[in-house]
Amino acid sequence: MSEPSFTPRHIDVDNDAEVMRVDWADGHQSRIPITRLRGYCPCAECQGHGGPIAWHDNHVTGISHAEMVGRYAVLLVFADGHDTGIFRWDYLRKLDPEERSRWGEPENFGRATP
Repeated sequence: MSEPSFTPRHIDVDNDAEVMRVDWADGHQSRIPITRLRGYCPCAECQGHGGPIAWHDNHVTGISHAEMVGRYAVLLVFADGHDTGIFRWDYLRKLDPEERSRWGEPENFGRATP
């Protein structure tokens, strides 16, 4: 199977449905639960500076702001005020629950790089 395009065409936060939708250049559509995004936030505050990626239990179901970071990532500000999560496109794509068979669980991704 060829490597997917990690370039989003459109990103939409749907707080009512508690998901972030991403339409990718290769035609794939992701629906990533906001709780999953917050739980696997890649920032140093959440993940530290080494070791495996860790899940952080949370009940966050909203994103108050999303901002593009260059052409490689999106910064998410969660409803709990957490605002240091920069999600690179490749990491964001791998967080899609529908992509588990391809990438496995985030704890097995290696290091998250903001």
